[in-house]
Amino acid sequence: MRLWYLSCLFIGLLCSTSPAWAKLEVAFFNPGAATDSFWGDVDKLMQVAATQLDINLKITHSDRNHFKMINQLEVLLSSTSSIPSHIILVNEKQSAIKMLQLLYHYPIYVQLILNDISVAERETLLADPHWQTYLLPAIIPDNYAIGAETAKTLLSGLKDENAKVLLISGDKSTPASVLRTQGANDYFFMQHNATVTQTVYGQWSQDIAYGQTLTLLSRYHDLNLIWTASDNMAIGVLKALREKGLQPGRDVLVSSVNTSAEILQLRQSQQVTTLGGGHFLAGALGLVQLKHYQATSQYYPYADIQLFSVLNPDSEFYRLLVARDWAGIFKTQILDKLPQS
Repeated sequence: MRLWYLSCLFIGLLCSTSPAWAKLEVAFFNPGAATDSFWGDVDKLMQVAATQLDINLKITHSDRNHFKMINQLEVLLSSTSSIPSHIILVNEKQSAIKMLQLLYHYPIYVQLILNDISVAERETLLADPHWQTYLLPAIIPDNYAIGAETAKTLLSGLKDENAKVLLISGDKSTPASVLRTQGANDYFFMQHNATVTQTVYGQWSQDIAYGQTLTLLSRYHDLNLIWTASDNMAIGVLKALREKGLQPGRDVLVSSVNTSAEILQLRQSQQVTTLGGGHFLAGALGLVQLKHYQATSQYYPYADIQLFSVLNPDSEFYRLLVARDWAGIFKTQILDKLPQS
């Protein structure tokens, strides 16, 4: 029924002669690289969604360089022949306000996903008539909650033992990193049997997290839990543990976030004890929302769509992730969970 309804809606949009129903031209400024485990998955699901929704989608990567991303937007806006009707941004390292300043006065709808501007910044912008029209609701997973939930599940693996915990965060400024780490830290702080020894910043890098873990294992000989904010950093941690003669999943329990093929396999083999994920859905959900907004000037309620959860290796969602079945994921995790109209 959901697919049938969406198909009818989108066919109607295509057949209409009103400018409001013109084909969406969407530019997504992806702050990562096409080869990144997480950002590449965001791309792939968005490309499936764009095909099914008949959206022209252009993805530009900044390779974790937010200054490059700002420059890429300047280049796009200087081209009078290819300015899109919609732009999707990520507030990577607090770059979104500068990009929104560049977009001011352009008749371009802007949607933020994954990392939003602050509540105060959004309220200030929405006092302006331009942004009242062109700044759309953001799609932001609950990073604080997944940080706390992965910490809780990780600690439960120790049963009643005392925990000495290392937190490996992403960076100090990206909202997702800050909130994810805060959720984990707050959870551990409230537990009588857990002590956070140190929080370090792995910059989302396998190599940096590997070096940090080697150093800190020598400093804290009784570490038995390592919480990480991303899969690449967790993989670096596992490498360091093995080099120290420690068995991941037995001597030291490790948690992470993201759903790359490698980290899914490591979770199945129990080398990673806890894995959170699902937030790569945000980009594809954003495209669905843009299409629906074009037709109705409203967003779908999407409370039933889990942008974050602790992943169960025995679940159907996990099977689809392992298979990299993007069409199946788009249908079961987004389309089928939208409200019936």
